[in-house]
Amino acid sequence: MEKILTLNQVAERWNCCSNTVRNEINRGKLRAFRVGERRYGVPISAVEEYESRWATC
Repeated sequence: MEKILTLNQVAERWNCCSNTVRNEINRGKLRAFRVGERRYGVPISAVEEYESRWATC
């Protein structure tokens, strides 16, 4: 089973705030799924894909 990260875990990994992560999800750049009404789950594979595709550093 694939590891799932929260928005806060992704934000910590990227050294940004969770709103930035949420914005990337809303823009369609980061794949995620809803867990309840307000929470997201982000598969680690989606984070790695984003980092390889969109990271500018």
